[in-house]
Amino acid sequence: MYNGGNASFVGREKARPIRRLMPVYKETIAALLAAAVLAVPAAAKDGRASKRPERPVLTTETALELACANNPSLAAAEARIEQARQQLAQARADKLPKLYAALAGAWQGEEGKVPAVVTVDPKSDPPKVFSGYALNSFEEAYQAALGVQWLLFSSGAVENTIAARTMAFRGIQTREVRTGQAVENAVLVSYYNLQRARAKLAVAEEVLALSKEHLSQVRNFFKYGVVAQDEVLRVEVDVSNGELNVISAKNAVDVRWRALERAVGTELRSKFDLPEPDRNAAPKDAPHWDEASLYALRPELKALDFSRRAALAVAAASRASTGPKIVAGGEVFNTGRDFWPDDLDTWKLSLSLRWDFYDGGKARAQVKEYRARAQELLAQIEDVKRQVALEVSSAQLNFESARQRIDVASRQVASAQEDYRMALLRYKSSVGTNLDVLDARTALTNARTQLVDAVYDMNSSRADLDYALGLSERFKLPDAVPPAAAGRNGAKN
Repeated sequence: MYNGGNASFVGREKARPIRRLMPVYKETIAALLAAAVLAVPAAAKDGRASKRPERPVLTTETALELACANNPSLAAAEARIEQARQQLAQARADKLPKLYAALAGAWQGEEGKVPAVVTVDPKSDPPKVFSGYALNSFEEAYQAALGVQWLLFSSGAVENTIAARTMAFRGIQTREVRTGQAVENAVLVSYYNLQRARAKLAVAEEVLALSKEHLSQVRNFFKYGVVAQDEVLRVEVDVSNGELNVISAKNAVDVRWRALERAVGTELRSKFDLPEPDRNAAPKDAPHWDEASLYALRPELKALDFSRRAALAVAAASRASTGPKIVAGGEVFNTGRDFWPDDLDTWKLSLSLRWDFYDGGKARAQVKEYRARAQELLAQIEDVKRQVALEVSSAQLNFESARQRIDVASRQVASAQEDYRMALLRYKSSVGTNLDVLDARTALTNARTQLVDAVYDMNSSRADLDYALGLSERFKLPDAVPPAAAGRNGAKN
């Protein structure tokens, strides 16, 4: 054994001079060839990565821009605004003169005649009557006319109708501002819910990885007889439960993707990537606003006020419908026996006055109806004000609660992580139990999940608070005075 060891030692010593005799350039060439062989797969991998197109990142701003272009509710709102605009144009048209052209043809069995001259001969006995006849119609006659008709005075009926349509148009414009704010809120909440689901998926995958790592340790302990088989089975059940949680979390992500696409109105998942979900955001500053202008930006209140004013204008128009009306008209026409008239070319002017003294009580009933509607809308305004105050108060309380939960949940996660680390260390040192590790991991999972919920509850409740206040950069009343409220970044507007 000793000699053999010496022989081997001597053999190695003899080989060293031979290696030193190898030319240096051969070693260099060999090293370069080896580096080239190793570099080929890496270069190919880099080439494939560079060929893969990078997709844009879907942020909240991008999602809102896509919603403005694709959401069907906003398209329907534009259509309703256009309908109201054209109804207003129709009402204004009643104040303008009406021009018309007409072609007419008439056919009858024979030409019409009327007595033209009657002469009585008093010397005859009996007296003789000599009569002549004049044509008053033709067997075939045509007429071409060009005329105008203008309502000069309507006792205020047309003017009040125009005022009512104007108020209705402005009310619909204002109401559709709220539609846009609702779409914006839905997109933001859907986006935050998607990021919440992705964050919970990350938590589930992390917990599953911890469970599998622990299972490997327990199996090694069981292999060497340190623990019983029931501990292995218990951890295997925990791993299976973690796999089920991952499956459920993935399904939740898929569902939230669909909800966001529904809110935006277009396909998103195949075109965009999402940023990493924020699992430990700093609490945002609480917004502030002036109580005196709490209702200044809520479009519903202004829309109801416009509807009330429109109802009063309709009542005034109904009351004026029974008043006198003056209509002026004029016509230039040509009549003849040929297809294109050529026998008679003349004109006429007309001025008419009409006064409907009694219409069976219809106008009076309409006046009472629309005045009652105006009273109803006034009551609705007061009810909506109370609803706005409740919505703002609830949204603010939810926002404050979420902000406070972030601090508590962050400390809870730190404590749960340390507790799990210590439980795992005690178990490895055989001074702790497997049940302690499982309980600590469950507590860590709950703590991480609660932190994720707190972060995205804060984001969602802030979006709800902005929605309750009527704050929006994209959808806002053009003539409203913004209250002293904070924007999304916490700075006052």
